[in-house]
Amino acid sequence: MLSNQHFYHQLTRKYVVLFGNMFNNIAIIRRNRDTGDEVERFRVPLVYAPKEKYFARLRSDPDLERPVQAILPRMSFELVGFTYDPSRKQNSLLRTAKANTASGVNSQYMGVPYDLSFDLQIYARNVDDGTHIVEQILPYFAPDYTISASLIPDIGFLKDIPLILNSVSN
Repeated sequence: MLSNQHFYHQLTRKYVVLFGNMFNNIAIIRRNRDTGDEVERFRVPLVYAPKEKYFARLRSDPDLERPVQAILPRMSFELVGFTYDPSRKQNSLLRTAKANTASGVNSQYMGVPYDLSFDLQIYARNVDDGTHIVEQILPYFAPDYTISASLIPDIGFLKDIPLILNSVSN
């Protein structure tokens, strides 16, 4: 069934990096209650890790009084699934092509349409920090946000990748 031809374009890794980069520059600003002046500004750390890792940390020290290992607020994300999407399926014999020289052409067959599902978790000590982060994310999704990326440099085509926000929950 599987051929001897080996290929690996690191597409899954590239999708994970694209997703993570979207949330890499979220910051929280703390203000003085009386004057409204900015007191503190810091970036919210983002890591690729399952939420169970953070729940285990919080359960082992619920008051977070042990030496600092996890600073809150912070975010984590993980790839949780692949789902085949038959509505985007195209003829498997179609090829995308790009000339690499005056007489040569690089090409590849059409890809198989899979949707990748990610979970993004926000950990915050108080509700205000959590909503501060969520309010920086939600305006970009209506309900999707599109990123252009060159996933296979040999072909060199830019591909528009829609990121769809399915749900938000506490």
